[in-house]
Formats: sequence, structure tokens, C-alpha cells
Amino acid sequence: MEKTRIFVDTNVILEANRTGCWASICNRYSVETVKKCVEEVFTGNLDDPKRIHVDKAILENNIAAQHPTNKRDVLNLYKKDPECSELDAGELHLFAFIHKQKILPNESILISTADKAAIKATGRLGWLDSLDSLENLAQKSGVRQTAIELLKQQYSTKWLKQIRTDIRLGSI
Repeated sequence: MEKTRIFVDTNVILEANRTGCWASICNRYSVETVKKCVEEVFTGNLDDPKRIHVDKAILENNIAAQHPTNKRDVLNLYKKDPECSELDAGELHLFAFIHKQKILPNESILISTADKAAIKATGRLGWLDSLDSLENLAQKSGVRQTAIELLKQQYSTKWLKQIRTDIRLGSI
């Protein structure tokens, strides 16, 4: 059986690693991202006690694909939705790749992000129904409930449903 493709941003990679969900999700799904998101995982202050350590070999061995993007991809996304300029670099490049490949809304794939600006962008781009929470992905991957309970609120199914509703109602 072919695995469902999911596209994840930097924050999802970090949270899945922090809670121990990463390997299970990668076993269940074909997890893809862009090189910019992987780059972001390994940048920042190495001495920050809140920094989430991600083993580079484990990340690269489990991820199905790290797609390249370029300035033209980003500019083409800006033409489609100028408000995407508000996105963090990782989400911007991820959405630029998905837009360039014309993956959504035609293919059955999922995007996982906990960034409110990125979720709003999916609404403008017509991709809102392709979003899935890290919590749901972890549950479907057979992750232990004790690990799922460690997820921060913005990775929950309940939080994502509320944000989607707010977007549809135009309240955010």
C-alpha cells in the first residue's frame, strides 16, 4: 500500500522529535519537506536550554524527500498570494514548492503546521481542508498516548479545528 504524502514545516519536525513521534510518523507516512525547513531545524543558539535536539542522521534517514526551492518559486507564490510574505521562511518555501508543483488541491496529501499565519495562508490558497494536526498524524501512526499528551496545544486536533472554523467565519 502506498503511503500518504505529508508535508511538514520546521515546527512540526521539532515537536515530533521532542515528543518522540517522529519515527512512527515517518513509518506510517511519506514525510516530505523542503530544504529550508531542514536548514531551520539545525540553526539557532546551540546553548539555548529550550533548543530541541534533532539527530541529523535520524532525520535524514526517515524523511522521504527534502525538496529544493528557489527565489522564482517564492516570487510565483507571492503572485498568487502577496500576504504569504508574512510567513516564516520555512513555511514560505514549503508553500512555494507545493504551489509550484500544483500538488494541491488536486492530490490527496496532507500539510501539517501549527503556525497560525501559515494556516491562514492555506485558507487563502484553497488548501485549508488538506491540513492535519500532528496529534492526528501521531494517533494514526500508533504513537503511545503518553507521548501524544506531551504535544503542545497548537499541535492538537482541537486547536486546528478551532482555527479552521475562525478562518471560515472570517474572525481571524
